[in-house]
Amino acid sequence: MRSIELVLEPSSDAAVRAVWAALVDAGLPSLGRHPSPSNAPHVTLAAGPTLPVPTAFDAPVPDSLLLGGLLLFPAGPGRSVLVRSVVLDPVLAAFHAALHRTTPDAVDTTLPGRWSPHVSFARRVRDADLPRAVEALRDAPLPSTLQVAGVRHWDGETRTVTPIG
Repeated sequence: MRSIELVLEPSSDAAVRAVWAALVDAGLPSLGRHPSPSNAPHVTLAAGPTLPVPTAFDAPVPDSLLLGGLLLFPAGPGRSVLVRSVVLDPVLAAFHAALHRTTPDAVDTTLPGRWSPHVSFARRVRDADLPRAVEALRDAPLPSTLQVAGVRHWDGETRTVTPIG
């Protein structure tokens, strides 16, 4: 699988990593448990098996992302993916649409009108552990706005990251 992602500037990246660490400290699933150098807080804009590396965008990359509420996505029986939503404001919506005009073959859930922008914290959190996860998140609050550093292309097959723009 390949993806195109917004990555965060250092202080926003550190704030998300602090949430990951709080979940680890609570003995819960966390993206902080993945030591890969390419594992970084991000917002996925498009995903698909054959996504090319875009060369240009006809809309500006957002400077910042306004966080919304805590969301759970299904991750199998009795488990959830734990995320914070990102508000789909006009700048983010325009950039997302521009990206998809140049990026064919994205999966349905990343297409304009079907996409739920978010920052992920943990996969496969057991339902029974959700109260502890919420408590851990309260102990590591995020700023209401995260600053964007840029865009990258991730190729899961080759495990390579290509900065874009």
